[in-house]
Amino acid sequence: MIRLANVLIVDATPGHAQLLAERLGHGGYHATVVAASADGQAHARQEHPDLILIGQPADSDAIALGATLKADPATEDIPVLLVVEAATPALCRQALAAGLDDVVEAACDDVELQARLRPLVRLETMHAELRQRALVAKAFGVAARERVSGPGGSSPVLLLIGDRAEVAAPFLADIGEMVCCGNLFDAEDLLTRRNFDAALISFGEEPEGLLGFCSQVRTNPRLFNLPLVLLSAGAADEPYRRGATRVLSPQADPAVLHTVLQSLVRRQQLRWSIRAALGDSLAPATRDPATGAYGRTFFDAYLANRLDLAKAQDRHLAVVFFASPNIDGVRRQFGEDAALHLTQQVGQWITGLLRAEDLTAAYAPHEFCVILPDTPLAEAEVVMHRIAGVLAYTDFAVREVYQPVKVWVQVGCTDARDDDTVASLLARARRNID
Repeated sequence: MIRLANVLIVDATPGHAQLLAERLGHGGYHATVVAASADGQAHARQEHPDLILIGQPADSDAIALGATLKADPATEDIPVLLVVEAATPALCRQALAAGLDDVVEAACDDVELQARLRPLVRLETMHAELRQRALVAKAFGVAARERVSGPGGSSPVLLLIGDRAEVAAPFLADIGEMVCCGNLFDAEDLLTRRNFDAALISFGEEPEGLLGFCSQVRTNPRLFNLPLVLLSAGAADEPYRRGATRVLSPQADPAVLHTVLQSLVRRQQLRWSIRAALGDSLAPATRDPATGAYGRTFFDAYLANRLDLAKAQDRHLAVVFFASPNIDGVRRQFGEDAALHLTQQVGQWITGLLRAEDLTAAYAPHEFCVILPDTPLAEAEVVMHRIAGVLAYTDFAVREVYQPVKVWVQVGCTDARDDDTVASLLARARRNID
């Protein structure tokens, strides 16, 4: 069975651990349960799960175990969560100080649980992608980082949205710079012009478009990782479904709000660091000289590595093709340089509309192939059609062509199967091009 993620649960309370494993299973996660801290450490080092949930270990304090895992170079990049009866301010502060990634209450419903786990699993996907690209790049003589030591050194910036968000400002001043705006329209404008590490949303009376704003942020390729903390007195299920990262009561303890935002900011800055490190593998030896994307030789080696990994770990792997056949018409009408410039722009736009952990390569003339690790086919198809739509409606400015240029985009998508080779996987995806 294809797995969204492999999860390790360390908990000596059989009923609690088994119930949690069953809940995770319903969401597509494969859980392994151990009772003792020593067994948890051994499993984490050997199997390197995507996520570790710690309840009540048999032989150790939960926070102490989490701190040990975070201090071990072999496991430090695995997200670690505490599963507790009550997420008290003191417990949240201790977990944050120990380097843990989140504290979740065992009584939370499945919608919240999935919403809390999903971004952490994707963070581990970014770590894994960094390792895989560095491994393949090494064969091309390129020295690329295979891990990052932690969040970058830039000063965090918080966006406070809403007529009540500024009330929380005094409790958050030590986290970083704060930018305040009173409405969603201004927030949208700010988010297009500046990078933020987290956003806090709080209104006295929630505006009609609030959930739509959350959805819009979550589907924006530049913003989809942005942590959104919503202070709301209403039911939390729908905000979580629409993209909120955390939903807290307006009366939430200021210390809890502080630790939540500080933890999310730290997570977001770690993503920035990984994104920067992923660029190490794009070097002259791995790059297509014409388009600037990854070259075909690197792509073939990388995809073979990724396919073996997906089959060995029962993981999703999707492949998407983008072809622009009318670029030949641009060549005939305006020349080789114009066609090359347009092709370069198409590749840049595709890359810019993807997640950092997705890889774009020049596959053939006017054709790009994208690899999306840990991505189900249905999600890959959404990404494919979104990018195709943006490209189709974009007016490209091409050198020495004094009129807007449109591209006609054909797309095809598939996902990896147990019996696939690289050749069969790519052939099926190209057959699906329409």
